[in-house]
Amino acid sequence: MKVYFLLLLSFFFLQIEFTCTAQEAKIIELTSDETANYLLANITEINYSYQEVFNRSFFVNIYTVNDSKATPLDYFEEYDGILSSILISIIPDGDYYSQSKLFKIEGLENPKIVSLKEKEFPEFVLSVESGPVKNRRTIEYKLWGFDQ
Repeated sequence: MKVYFLLLLSFFFLQIEFTCTAQEAKIIELTSDETANYLLANITEINYSYQEVFNRSFFVNIYTVNDSKATPLDYFEEYDGILSSILISIIPDGDYYSQSKLFKIEGLENPKIVSLKEKEFPEFVLSVESGPVKNRRTIEYKLWGFDQ
């Protein structure tokens, strides 16, 4: 009986060991990827995360980023402001990141996403309001996903 108990206990601890080691993940440093590092470090808002479009034909991620590289010198006269950019990632259904599309709308002052509307497949429109407080305007940007 004691042997049976020790055998069962050993099996239990081996199971825990295998379960714990299966959960380990690698840490990979991506610091040298300057573009990715710049964009990720400057995300100020996640506007949409895996927003399904056309009944899950594709998904849209939209991020607002502070973009000092897209801000002309002397754009802001009385203070040190930074223009924003909006990143739009369009992903087909499934794990197809290599086929994804990436767009960037640059030079926006204090942007606000107004809407994302489906048009005729695969086109959709992203409405963005931006500009100084007393002179804001809304612009519609026509984007497209993937043909089936």
